[in-house]
Amino acid sequence: MKMLIKTLVAAGILASFSFNTMAADAASAVKPVMQEHMERMKTMTPEERAKERDAMHKEMQSLTPEERAARRREMHEYMEKMPPEERRAMHQKMHDDMQKMSPEERAKRHEEMRHEWDSMTPEQRAERRREMREHWKNMPPEERRRFKRDMKCDMPPADKPAAKPAK
Repeated sequence: MKMLIKTLVAAGILASFSFNTMAADAASAVKPVMQEHMERMKTMTPEERAKERDAMHKEMQSLTPEERAARRREMHEYMEKMPPEERRAMHQKMHDDMQKMSPEERAKRHEEMRHEWDSMTPEQRAERRREMREHWKNMPPEERRRFKRDMKCDMPPADKPAAKPAK
């Protein structure tokens, strides 16, 4: 009986090592694909990038919540490993693309994001808030200042009503 238990424990340990190895191999195989994708996105026109983003969005919607979370984590890890200049340029490019959107497109995007937020469970929302706080905490001070400045530029002042058209 003891021999059977020892054999099962040994088999379990070996199996866990082989699963860890397979998981590591699978994770390392994904990273070059993401890098290739990011490089390809840099060479695209804004219209092509928009189409690519829509296709990626549809693909993400077809994934399970766990798979989506894993994909988000991979993207965050990739972004964190980027040099700050390259990351800044990428964010600027995304910002410029958003600025080029028409008000209708921006409203549609806002509505999609609102729908996504409303469809989250309270636990998922708490997790998302935790991720954002952690990201903010790890952000360098100059990047925080830039982020705040950009947010203020994009939003109308809270204490003043929106400007009314002249009659």
